[in-house]
Amino acid sequence: MNTQKNSTIAICLTAILALSPIASFAQATTTFSGEAVALRANALGISLALSDTGALPSSGGNLSMSLANVNVLGLASADALKSTSSGSGTTSQSQSSVANLSLLGGLVAADVVNAAQRSLKDAARRSLEARRMAVWPGRRDGRDRTRRSGA
Repeated sequence: MNTQKNSTIAICLTAILALSPIASFAQATTTFSGEAVALRANALGISLALSDTGALPSSGGNLSMSLANVNVLGLASADALKSTSSGSGTTSQSQSSVANLSLLGGLVAADVVNAAQRSLKDAARRSLEARRMAVWPGRRDGRDRTRRSGA
């Protein structure tokens, strides 16, 4: 009986030792993704991406890009374009901001636009904020404010 008990214990230990490397290989590896673009436009077959960080490597890290100002044929202009994207631990986040945004010759304008995305494991949170945004010229009276956030 003692021999059978020792044989059972030896078989179990052998199985645990043999299968333990397989269990460690099966552990999930954290990968990251993200990209931040301060101003992206598509019109008449032309695509434009300004202050673009590019894609975040799957291993994570930090990326940032900024421009002092830009004016694209009077159709889009902005100051202080800044974008950052980062990933580490269990979190990745990207954010962009633009000051003094003017689109379509001032038809759409905002003093400041901020956009952010944060992902933590399986949950994500996004936010968009525009200060003193106007869709018609002459309506920038400081009362217009748009703020949107959500999951």
